[in-house]
Amino acid sequence: MKTTLISLISLFISCFILFFANGLINVLLPVRMGLDGVGTDTIGMVLSLYFIGLIIGAIYSKNLIKKSGHIRMFAGCVALSAVSILICSLHTDPILWGLMRVVLGFCNACAFTAMESWLSDSATEDNRGKLLSVYHGTALGGLFAGQFLMNAADPQESVLFVLAGIFLCMAVTPVVLSRHKGPQVDNVESMSIKRLIQISPLGMMVCFVSGVVYASMFNLLPIFAKSSAIVDFNLSLYMGFAIFGAFIMQFPVGYLSDKYDRRTVLLGMIGLSLVSAVVVTFSSGNGLSSLLILATLLTGGTLACLYPLGVSETLDKLKQSEMVAAMGTMILIQSIGGVIGPYTSSLLMKSLSANALFYFIIIIEVFLALFVVYRMGARKALPIADQESFVMQTANLAATPALDPRTEYIAPEPELSTQARTAQDLAELDPAAAVKMARAIAIDNPESGVEIASAIATVDGIDVLRFYEVMQEAAPFQMPEITQALVTTNPELAYLLVSKLAQWHPTQVVSVASQIAESLPELRCEMAKVAVEHAPESATQVAQYYAQVISDEQQALRPADREDDTSDEEALNIAAQIWDSAPEQAVEVAVAMADGLPEAAVDIASELATNFHEPDSPIIESSPQENESELAIELVQRFAEISPDTAAEVAGAVVDVVPDVASDMVEAISKGDEAKEGEWVDLIDDAPEKDS
Repeated sequence: MKTTLISLISLFISCFILFFANGLINVLLPVRMGLDGVGTDTIGMVLSLYFIGLIIGAIYSKNLIKKSGHIRMFAGCVALSAVSILICSLHTDPILWGLMRVVLGFCNACAFTAMESWLSDSATEDNRGKLLSVYHGTALGGLFAGQFLMNAADPQESVLFVLAGIFLCMAVTPVVLSRHKGPQVDNVESMSIKRLIQISPLGMMVCFVSGVVYASMFNLLPIFAKSSAIVDFNLSLYMGFAIFGAFIMQFPVGYLSDKYDRRTVLLGMIGLSLVSAVVVTFSSGNGLSSLLILATLLTGGTLACLYPLGVSETLDKLKQSEMVAAMGTMILIQSIGGVIGPYTSSLLMKSLSANALFYFIIIIEVFLALFVVYRMGARKALPIADQESFVMQTANLAATPALDPRTEYIAPEPELSTQARTAQDLAELDPAAAVKMARAIAIDNPESGVEIASAIATVDGIDVLRFYEVMQEAAPFQMPEITQALVTTNPELAYLLVSKLAQWHPTQVVSVASQIAESLPELRCEMAKVAVEHAPESATQVAQYYAQVISDEQQALRPADREDDTSDEEALNIAAQIWDSAPEQAVEVAVAMADGLPEAAVDIASELATNFHEPDSPIIESSPQENESELAIELVQRFAEISPDTAAEVAGAVVDVVPDVASDMVEAISKGDEAKEGEWVDLIDDAPEKDS
């Protein structure tokens, strides 16, 4: 983690300076328009236009990155942001400023996309959550510090606009001078708004409302502060505490939302926000006071927590494969709220008073509270253990999906070395020469041979099996690693490649097959089969391994994914592959699988019974039991030992396949105990039959 942070220090410096400048701009523009006598409704409209630019930038930023690259796009957009704020210093015209707000929103969206995709490229599955926290902390720190630059000059002069432009230009420097290359950007299809509303109405409503109230408060708070005679340094202090609240409140809210029902926490947080907003209206008008600061801090903090709570609530209802696509839609919903909020609240402020800003927030939150209560009655709450974790993020800087630790992690493909690229290019022109090159490199440097083999194996026209034999001669001790590399690029050859490895390195075939199955789950059945075929003594061990892997996956499965779960069927297929390869250990294999996956015990017992009930079954021929009745009885007895609760169902399933064994099974299990014998007769008769 430390090494990663050091490599990204230039990016974090640019991030801090960028948000430092934006912190100044966010308070400077409404203050300057207010001093110039611009109407409150016009101020609200100008500030709302920022979110129009933000939406446009979010749509087109990735295409710009693909055309220009991260560094050029970041530098160009931040420089354009500087131009837009400098233009604002020339003339206080609402139309001009509105256009510049659109430009600023567009440029910021592009800059955020560049920074976040850059961070994503440097993140691993273990550290991406920490990187996201550092990123948000850096951004909020810049916003907080930027408020205090308001005291450097008179806002009616052009000095502060020039300073904002200077700092925006400075934000470009660390990134431009960095030697870090920007990553590739992949397009992600967004989920439709209609579909997401159907999946999680409450989550979408919370995201939308968060955009409305958060944008309203943090854009128009300087106007409200002016009406309360909060100016100069006190204004910076007041705004700073509001931003600090947006940061600090995420910790207790996040803790509570992970420990209790999220909707209950949301309702309680809305209640706290309503109380604090009421306190703000009563304590305003008399300058800056401790009570006003505390109430504003709590209001700003709770409003800032709405968006991450809405995201978590929505993710609770989504499948793992849907999460990334949904996140872009949630950002869009929140941005639409950001367009509506400032202008609507400014109309109320113009018609009533500056306190109408918080009246507006109160009305919207009362509506949201009622909707939360309605949804609590309409849908049963998820168990606490099944809720997604709360992830800190702010409404003006939502987490990029790749950095969010709740989404599925997809490791970026490592960049090929110069040698590997050369070998790959040569293979496209002359496959035989490329194979000779790979052999020479593997003899000289066996570790490099793994990457070279993987690169060449991706080229059409390469005889992978023959190439595999060549590499065995050149780098025999690297063959486990080379096998995994070639299987990754040619999964259709997995069985043949691992079978060849077993001939050369029989003691390593089980571990290599397990590693391949871990990285390529679709090859589990093939890998279980090839491992047991070449190391039959490991059949039980292999069964236990896969049972544990599947059990761990079932426990980690998200609620929305459970309805499509086919892991029990997969376990059954793996068990069948193993006992087909080692029929003499069929019962031991079945017991091992059932021990790790008790919920699949009945199906496993039924499948094994069906297998040995077939004529000339290799399981019967290789079993120490003399006939299928004895084998069936042993099977049920062994299953009863590991899973007494399912013993009756297992017995019923076996008897359903082998009816003739019923009386012998009851007698063997009851061991002469007449009472127990009658009990088992009833249990077997009552056991549900296996679906045909």
